[in-house]
Amino acid sequence: MDVSDCISTLIDRIGLRAGTFYAGRLCGTHAFHEDEGVGHLHVVRHRSLTVTHPDLAPLHIEKPTLLFYPRPLQHRLEVPEWAAADIVCASVRYDVGMENAMTRSFPAVLAVPIDAAPALESTLTLLFAEAAVNRVGRQVMLDRLCDVLLLQIVRYAVEHELVVGGTLGGLAHPRLGGLVAEILDAPERSWTLETMAHRAHLSRSAFARLFKAVLGVAPIDFLTKLRIANAQQLLRKGRPLAVVASAVGYGSQPALSRAFIREVGAAPSEWLRAIEGQAAS
Repeated sequence: MDVSDCISTLIDRIGLRAGTFYAGRLCGTHAFHEDEGVGHLHVVRHRSLTVTHPDLAPLHIEKPTLLFYPRPLQHRLEVPEWAAADIVCASVRYDVGMENAMTRSFPAVLAVPIDAAPALESTLTLLFAEAAVNRVGRQVMLDRLCDVLLLQIVRYAVEHELVVGGTLGGLAHPRLGGLVAEILDAPERSWTLETMAHRAHLSRSAFARLFKAVLGVAPIDFLTKLRIANAQQLLRKGRPLAVVASAVGYGSQPALSRAFIREVGAAPSEWLRAIEGQAAS
């Protein structure tokens, strides 16, 4: 599997999805808080605004821009009363939870000027056309179009080397990219530090240092996190725990349960009940 295919598979596995909650003209100050537990996507089409954060420099938006917050971050949109902005706002969630390959790879906020990414234009045209009228299926259409925008943002960030590390940074690395793609393609294989280092044509110690420097986590820990993420995806699909254990590379159900508890803080059955409860509420 090549790197681009791996990125597509990775996004599918973590369950990146958007939920549109505002589309229209916006003025005044609007606050978004970390305790909401979601990331955000803001699509600013017209007018100017300022975005402020407690610990980051303010962003002054003077032209159409996408603002992507991959994880929860307190911020405020400040729009002058005399200059209402044309904007679409969506929450960003992940089926595997907020700690995942995407959130560990991106900066706290990514601002993409729309004129720097012409490929976005057709999606944005559809998005704002849908936002302008109240037709059957409007909410679903807005959500799906924001999903497409998120994928396009990821593609743009990888192609322009804007990822800060993590799995996406590993895939883009000239020495590690092929190996990371192999692991993502088949995490259930009997990977060891030795086999990984051999694939990267490095000694064990040199490989371990480089891998952690680029991806921010030790190689075996990366493998474990990936296997548990895959297990979560399969459990959500209703697969029995014993089948999941074998599918993600663990020799037994207890072995998977122990690793799951270490990573997630709860047994697979407890985690699944909590997820299903959240979905039902």
